[in-house]
Amino acid sequence: MIEYTLTLDDGRSFHFKVDPERAASTASVAEPHPFWTQIDYRQCSNCPLKASEHRHCPAALDIEQIVAAFGNVVSHHFVNVEVRTDDRAYVKRTDAQTAVRSLMGLCLATGGCPILSRMKGPARLHLPFANVEETLFRMTGAYLLRQYFVARAGGAPDWDLKGLNQLYEEIQEVNRSLKQRLDGAAEKDANVNAVVSLVNMAMIVSMSLEEQLNELEPFTIKDSSTNTK
Repeated sequence: MIEYTLTLDDGRSFHFKVDPERAASTASVAEPHPFWTQIDYRQCSNCPLKASEHRHCPAALDIEQIVAAFGNVVSHHFVNVEVRTDDRAYVKRTDAQTAVRSLMGLCLATGGCPILSRMKGPARLHLPFANVEETLFRMTGAYLLRQYFVARAGGAPDWDLKGLNQLYEEIQEVNRSLKQRLDGAAEKDANVNAVVSLVNMAMIVSMSLEEQLNELEPFTIKDSSTNTK
C-alpha cells in the first residue's frame, strides 16, 4: 500500500491509499459516477475498449476521487506532501500541480486502463515527484529487463526500444484525452495542469527517445574493460 497525505496551507488535508495490486475492475467510488467518466465521453482514439461492453473509462475511475478533492485547487498553491511506502517515507513541499501529478501517475499506472497499466511493473517501485530523467531511466530499465526475460524464454527481444517508443506515443494520446475529460470537470486548474505535465513528459520522451537515452549514459554500470578514472 502506498499512502499520500497532501495538506494545503489553508488547513485542508487529503489522504489517499493506493494499492498497486488492486483489481482493475474496482471503481474508486460508488455509483453514480460523473459524466466525464463515461467511456464514450472524449474517448481516447487508441482505446481498445468498446462502449457497448464498458460503461466507464477505467482511467477516469482511477482518478475520480483525486479530481473530486482537487477540483477547486489552484495549481500554483503550495501543499505539504508526505508519501509512505512499506520501506520509506518521502516529504516534500511543492505546488499542487506537482503533487497531484505524482499521485495521478501512480493511480493511472496501477489501474484499469489497458494502455497505462502496462507501466504497473515499475510503478510497484514508485518514486514520488520523479523528473523526466528519473522516469526515463526507470522505464527504460524496466523495458530492457523485460527484453532480457523475452530473450531467455527464446523470444525475439526488442533491444532497439522500438516498443518503448511506441508505448510512449500511446501514453501521450491517452493523457491528451484525459486532459480533455478534465477540462469539463475541474473548477480550477490543479487537476488539468497535472495531466498536462504528464502529457509533456510523455511528449519529451516520445519525440526524442534516442537523444534522451544518450543523456543517461553517465548513470550506467561500466563493464570491467571500461577505463574509469
